[in-house]
Amino acid sequence: MPAATDDSTSGILSSAEWLHNVAPCWLDADVPVDVGDVLRELAHRFDRVSAYAQKGSQLPLKAALRVQVMALDCWNATALSGWPAERDKLKAQTRLLVTRLFLYSHCVFSEREVREAHLSHHQEDAEKCILMCLKTSKELLRTSSVDAAEEVLTWAASVVQSCALATGSSVRRFAAEVQFAQLRAAWLAGRHDCACAIAAQLAEETRFSATYKEALFEFIYDTGVKALQETDFSVVLQSKDEKGEVDEGAAALPSGTSAQPSHAVQAALQRLLLLSLRLQGAMKVRTVKQRTFLGMTYLQYAYSLLLCGQYHAAAEAATTSSELLQTLEPIVVRFKAEVYRHDVEKVVVLFRALCDDTAVDVGDLCAMASLAMENIPAVEETLFVELHRRVAASEGATDHFRLLCVLIRHSSEWSVAELLRHLTSGDTPSSTFHRFLFCCLWQLSTKAEKTELRCLSTATRWSCLDVAQRLFGEVASEEELQAVLLDMAHLALALHDDGVEAMLVLDDTLRLLQRLDVVASPLEASLLLVHAQVAFLLGKTEHGMDRVRTLLACTAEATSVHACSELVTFLIRRSLLLVAGSVAELCIASFHEHQSPSCIIEFAKVFAMGSLVDPTEERRAEIGGVLEAHVCPILQHVTLTLPDALWWSRLLWYTAEALLDSNPVRAVRLLHAGVELEADRRDTREPEVSGTAANEILRNRLCLLLDTELDAFAAEQPALSTAELRRQSDRLASLLTQCDDEEDRGGPCSTARQRVTLALARIEAALRAMLERQASTPLDVEALHLAELPCMADIGCCDFEQVAAACHHVATHLSPPDSHYLCDAALNAMLASVKLQLGSAVTSAAGLAAFLATLYAAFKVARDVDGRLRVCEALTEALPCITAGNASLRSSFSRPHPDGGEPFTAHRDLCLCETVVEFFAVEAWNESVQWNVLQRRPLVERWRAVAAALTSVLGDTNASKVAIDDLAAQMPLM
Repeated sequence: MPAATDDSTSGILSSAEWLHNVAPCWLDADVPVDVGDVLRELAHRFDRVSAYAQKGSQLPLKAALRVQVMALDCWNATALSGWPAERDKLKAQTRLLVTRLFLYSHCVFSEREVREAHLSHHQEDAEKCILMCLKTSKELLRTSSVDAAEEVLTWAASVVQSCALATGSSVRRFAAEVQFAQLRAAWLAGRHDCACAIAAQLAEETRFSATYKEALFEFIYDTGVKALQETDFSVVLQSKDEKGEVDEGAAALPSGTSAQPSHAVQAALQRLLLLSLRLQGAMKVRTVKQRTFLGMTYLQYAYSLLLCGQYHAAAEAATTSSELLQTLEPIVVRFKAEVYRHDVEKVVVLFRALCDDTAVDVGDLCAMASLAMENIPAVEETLFVELHRRVAASEGATDHFRLLCVLIRHSSEWSVAELLRHLTSGDTPSSTFHRFLFCCLWQLSTKAEKTELRCLSTATRWSCLDVAQRLFGEVASEEELQAVLLDMAHLALALHDDGVEAMLVLDDTLRLLQRLDVVASPLEASLLLVHAQVAFLLGKTEHGMDRVRTLLACTAEATSVHACSELVTFLIRRSLLLVAGSVAELCIASFHEHQSPSCIIEFAKVFAMGSLVDPTEERRAEIGGVLEAHVCPILQHVTLTLPDALWWSRLLWYTAEALLDSNPVRAVRLLHAGVELEADRRDTREPEVSGTAANEILRNRLCLLLDTELDAFAAEQPALSTAELRRQSDRLASLLTQCDDEEDRGGPCSTARQRVTLALARIEAALRAMLERQASTPLDVEALHLAELPCMADIGCCDFEQVAAACHHVATHLSPPDSHYLCDAALNAMLASVKLQLGSAVTSAAGLAAFLATLYAAFKVARDVDGRLRVCEALTEALPCITAGNASLRSSFSRPHPDGGEPFTAHRDLCLCETVVEFFAVEAWNESVQWNVLQRRPLVERWRAVAAALTSVLGDTNASKVAIDDLAAQMPLM
């Protein structure tokens, strides 16, 4: 037998002595103890003693006796009452070291022969060792030191085994106690398979002992109670579902949890319960106590199976338990099992039976109804009818409220509709529950379709909010009610988008929105936005526009920009393009000073799109002002893509065309902006786009721009600066040069009319230069190149008249003799127009009226008698061509002409023409009389010849003709 070395002996003795000295101090709460340091020291000394024990040596007799005495003293110290609660772990670890020392002194850790020999002859000490181990393990389990407890029980089992063959040994009676302790420790350590094996071994070894058998029953029962209480139902079911072990039709559970430990506990518990049931089944159940215990065991087994998803077996076990116990609990477990099996018929029967049992609390019935309705939606109406029948028999307000909570929790389309029906039919609970119901209805309204496990329709969600604010609004703050109203508006809009007939809902929502007085600032923009949206959908455009104006005026600009963008998008998606354009118009006017150009351009696109929807000339004329004031300046400085630039240029041209007559100045500015956008990006076009067609479009727009500008200039309202006019003229000239190149290559290019426009634009530029020149600079009339105009192809009468008007306009701003030159130039242009008209043959009364009107205008332009005489002589020279000889006007134009128009109109034009000729005749006669007095016979003769020629085409009854003829015969030449 190996003896301990001196080092081992001294180490054991030093540990025992140290513990013997300090342990009594730990009992005193008044003595300060650093528990952490002491536990570390205990662990260190325990490891040292364990190291000695592993060597299998034993202490010398004297040292062993000394260690035993000190160990018993320390044990007694730990057994005393008064240990502070915070030192419980210290007490347990002290007992662990004491037990190790005491067993070491009794050769428990020595070789088997030595251990058996020693303990067989010292059975009382062996009993002490076992008792010490049992109590220490219990203390360690209490402080959650499970592994240490199992190790200590291993020592106890070793002592029991060493005394097993001893004659007359009393130690064998401790074998079962050690096994029970090992069973508890193994279960608490999570080694459930080991625990089950120990339990089976105990059942076999104690089969003839009723006491130990009953103890085993109680252990299994207590273990079941704790395991079933601590297990998370949903976690276990999820674990079973992951393993594929749940019965078919089991309810779906939340994902994201792992419950393998819980599943293992239930599996082990079921093995223990089956062991208990087998042992009880082998017994004859005679007493009520035994019958009750058997029923409770079946109930535990059923519930464990239920937790693991084995619903069929759980239902059978619960049925057996119900037959034994005749209580409610088994029925509840069976009900749950049938629910998860989706057995509709049995669920309804069981629930009806539970409702008929007045011992069942309404709260429990509501919980079971919720469970069944959640898993079997098909039974929701049937179960609710049964539950309502039971609640109706109760007069408690709480029970009625619980009934409503079942509907709220289920939150299906049917249950929420039923809830609303109950609330609106006057079946409203007391005010105590109003706040809760308000919040629940609000919460139900957020269960959007396709985003929730159980979703509600948009109409039902709107109804929830309507009932909440109507019935329970008194328990909500003003901000909450406004938030509810905002949600109602959103749902009403969504209902309209779904294609549902939502006009009544929109009307109700708008009525509620109109009642708002003071709006909470965080909700102001959102409420104004939805208010406008609802109004626009209902066709109340002006009301909606008022909300938009308020939104622009009352909210921060960044907020209003976002809100208006959302509103415009909303209107476009619903094809309310005209309204979207009107909203965008307000936004442009409000944001143009402070927002980025890109922001304004986006709103301008919408505004333009809205204007295109309304093709009326009046609308196009209205939008011209907005485009000119706010959009065109931005277009000149913002970077646009080629498609955007082309789109804007064409929109500006389209708008300008509606303004040519009503506001030519604005039309010119829009045309100019469009041309600039088009021309600046000609070089960035794709090759297939930048050909002859694109150039022709630009030339046409340039011609329209320059022609309109010349009209505006002649009317003393020029729209372009001189630099802009010259730039556009040069641009047109460049395009015409390209056309010349194409004609040289044989390409078709008709530009005669456009060359006329270019010539007129250059005349206007020259006239402007005359206005802007220094007073000392001589006037160069030749710079106008007026002599070239009659030679140009496609030049028209109106072109000459435009030139005449422009020259006359400039002449009014100059002093003689410069003004005379321009007046003469204007007269020459008018006479050229007369000549051109005469060349096209005046064949109708309307044509004659236009011809005479031109002559009348030329007469007014003439600055002196020579000019007037030229006009009158031009008229007399034209008369033979007009009247086909010396016939009168009336006889020449009294016959219907294919292009003469209606007879009444032709007669009116002819009368007007006679009046104009009569005017010229009288003026000519008066001039002849005046010059006759001054004895200027050549002029008199020329004027008399004019008068005679003009009166010859008048009717014989014309008073002026008669008077002139009489006076001519009577008045001699002076």
